[in-house]
Amino acid sequence: MKKKYTVFLKILSAISLIILFFCAAELTEPSWFAKGHILNKPLETTVDCELAKHMLVDTQHLSVKLLFEKYKNKPLSTQTLAEIYFEHSADVATFYFVQRAYQLPENRKTQDLYHFYIEQLQQHKSTDALKQLKEYYIVFIPGLGYKDFPGTGAHFKRQRKLLNAYGIPNELIKTKQWGVIEDNADIIVKRLQTLCQKHDNIILVSSSKSGLETAIVLGEKLKPEETTHIKAWISVAGILRGSPVADYFLTPSKNFISKTFLFTKGKTLDMLESMSYRDRRKSFDELVFPQHIQIIHYIGAPLATKIRPKIKNRYLYMLPLGPNDGFTPLADQICNQGRVVSEVGLDHFFNDPDIDIKALALALTGMKLAEENKHTDARLSKD
Repeated sequence: MKKKYTVFLKILSAISLIILFFCAAELTEPSWFAKGHILNKPLETTVDCELAKHMLVDTQHLSVKLLFEKYKNKPLSTQTLAEIYFEHSADVATFYFVQRAYQLPENRKTQDLYHFYIEQLQQHKSTDALKQLKEYYIVFIPGLGYKDFPGTGAHFKRQRKLLNAYGIPNELIKTKQWGVIEDNADIIVKRLQTLCQKHDNIILVSSSKSGLETAIVLGEKLKPEETTHIKAWISVAGILRGSPVADYFLTPSKNFISKTFLFTKGKTLDMLESMSYRDRRKSFDELVFPQHIQIIHYIGAPLATKIRPKIKNRYLYMLPLGPNDGFTPLADQICNQGRVVSEVGLDHFFNDPDIDIKALALALTGMKLAEENKHTDARLSKD
């Protein structure tokens, strides 16, 4: 089975190169206007095919029912989404991912809780929850190039300023912005070992590349007993299984460019190699996360007719692997233990005018799940 999947990925990679170089970064699908609901919220947008429109407007439409019936016994994986993409379209695969994830009770509860806190914050009704959040220490782990490219938001400066304004304690672990995954993981381990001796309730927030670093820390490097005070981990656009973009820049045609760029940063190709999708997608599933840690995967799910120029080339390159956020396939951002919170229409960078409110809502969601888990553990210990 693994050999077949490897061959499948090689074929997709070859096709993706053709798309990248010969489609000139333009999405050619016609568009359909659709006004409906997804994730129990209204959505008005354009989509890339009629079936995608039905998935928004009428989930009971026969074509939608047949789609879900056909794939109901298949895992919500990149391979499954790639099959749907090739058979139908990018938006159909994206909506399938979002709706299939939302069908799971734990995901539905988490997504609805996130939306609840957004509404509460917009109406200035979350005073008590924000006060309770002060009992948690929020630890941010920055993404790739967070110093050289602050415009990506990988330094969490905006979110930290927001938390400071509410008196919510937090800090940023200063990893190497162009560091190898394992090297940064070691930095994170040392800092968390210290913080776990000072704080009883810790929420980790990672972004993009640091999602993989955090996963290695929690799933491999730290002993379970060392993570007792880590109550939740929010992985924002986490490239948990590496990124196909890294493999692209490791190809012979791009190798020189990559070496030159990294040389200006005093680095070698080791950093890119540590992000290899080919290697990491195999090793990630070997990680075992402590059961008490509430994991939330915050995923941007862009739509094919509204891809921003900033990610368009990368989005097209990865389309043979199914829907992606411009850096990695959507299904590769989740793990079995995690809960999924999706943002339809946003991409890897979460460029949204309401991002401040959504950031707070996400933190409150993590806190709420952690509190419920503590109460559950207390009841079990009594029994």
